Amino acid sequence: MPKYYISSGSLQIIYNTQKDPINACCDMLDELNEHDTLDEYFYVDERGFRDYVSAQPDTRVIETEHIMTLAGWDAE
Repeated sequence: MPKYYISSGSLQIIYNTQKDPINACCDMLDELNEHDTLDEYFYVDERGFRDYVSAQPDTRVIETEHIMTLAGWDAE
């Protein structure tokens, strides 16, 4: 079972799941609280948390707007 390190803005979560990275990010939207902010992208890696500076060529970088649309959220 893959272990994903998912980060976007102040959200950083380690998630063990059989889901693909995109669906794992959709699940993580439910973990947001009123103090969290999201960046323009979600970064998903199996080796640690990444961001725009530390992303490696095999880090999955997914637009936050795409994740929100798939999860049925309305981007404000």
